[in-house]
Amino acid sequence: MNETAPANQISLVEILASLSHALDLTSGQPMGHSQRTCLIALRIGSLIGLSEREMNSLHLATLMKDAGCSSNAARMVEIFGSDDLHAKRMSKITDWTNLADAAIYVSKHAAPESPLLSRVARILKIITHKSECSEQVAQSRCDRGSQIALNIGLGQDAALCIQHLDEHWDGSGIPRHVKGDKISLLGRIACLSQTLEVFSKTFDLPTAYQMLRKRSGSWFDPSLVKVALSFEKDAAFWNSVENSALEALLAINFVEAPISVNEARIDAICMAFAQIVDAKSTFTAQHSFRVSGYAVEIAEKMGLGAGRIAEIRRAGLLHDLGKLGVSNTILDKKASLTPSEWEVIRKHPLYTHEILKHIKGFSRINQIASAHHERLDGKGYYLGMKGSEIDLDMRILAVADVFDSLSAARPYRAAMHLEDVFKILKREEGVALDSSCISTLREIFTGSRSTKLMRTSTIPVHTFQHDIAA
Repeated sequence: MNETAPANQISLVEILASLSHALDLTSGQPMGHSQRTCLIALRIGSLIGLSEREMNSLHLATLMKDAGCSSNAARMVEIFGSDDLHAKRMSKITDWTNLADAAIYVSKHAAPESPLLSRVARILKIITHKSECSEQVAQSRCDRGSQIALNIGLGQDAALCIQHLDEHWDGSGIPRHVKGDKISLLGRIACLSQTLEVFSKTFDLPTAYQMLRKRSGSWFDPSLVKVALSFEKDAAFWNSVENSALEALLAINFVEAPISVNEARIDAICMAFAQIVDAKSTFTAQHSFRVSGYAVEIAEKMGLGAGRIAEIRRAGLLHDLGKLGVSNTILDKKASLTPSEWEVIRKHPLYTHEILKHIKGFSRINQIASAHHERLDGKGYYLGMKGSEIDLDMRILAVADVFDSLSAARPYRAAMHLEDVFKILKREEGVALDSSCISTLREIFTGSRSTKLMRTSTIPVHTFQHDIAA
């Protein structure tokens, strides 16, 4: 049954608010961080009298503020040699302008499992190049996030807000050290709001407001701090932020905000989030786009209708959203994964499901996307579906995903030759993967498709079971 609502019944805020959960994951924050930040920002914006246009831009910008976070994940691991998600989460409660706080943070997160001498060497390197490292990470995040906002039509004000997210009132922020009212007003509001949210969630509200008072005039615009202080004791508001952020956001209706989105806008958003996912690791560059493309080719070859093909295309673009919640120390690991690391990997389709389930118009897309690691023999994950429980659309996406995983390079091996890819797929026919989907894919590649894109590999085919599962 087709459970995807027409585009004119899906609101832009509903999509972005739900997909913001993926951005929370890649920034190392609990799901709902962006939504809570958005409510705080809108409260401040309302109290200072922002226009409808400005409020709408602030609304959308704070939901998408972390769109660039995945692009610096590999760099974080390279710098610190530790879990990028944990390092990002803890960086949000660190005052990088305070040398002592910065030194404590670095000492805790620099290669914590390495031998002492290696740790000391890395710590010294980070401290020596602290400004350069932090600015590289911040610029990657802010520039990419700003560009994504423009790509999906959020406008220049929203893009500039994201650009200025890490700038501070006294010029001590990064990456451009913009100062005072040279920082966009929306950017100043977003910086304050996200920091207030992180401290209130990590500690408690009194601690968060203590931080706000302390950083007034340094990190934050003093006039905005005064506004935030005015609702410190508003228990009803903070209860809404904590317990019903999404419902509160969906209830807001700005005159200048689009009530619904068209098909082209939905596709643009799906492609933007595919870019966000694929940017997390150099080894997954373009993976979501290729999987979506292979799945569409199989579906077209099998004669599926346009509506189903659109759902499969979007499911392919969004299927790995959950990997934004997996550290690059696991995603980019060259050695074999430990059992505990495998457990983390096996959760990513569940994360995909949790992210997409709040978009009521995406029910069918969610079903297909979150089933991409299910196997016909019931040994897949995260649900352990088997046989007829896995429908054709799900089977198509599963074959497309495994095909791309085998035919593209991975941290632990080179790309495979096309003949070896189909040897492995043949072995999985009727066991893990659907034989008709594999046969259709083989027809596509023995027809007009060129095999020159597939690089040869001398690694024996029996070493690639990892790709069938991951």
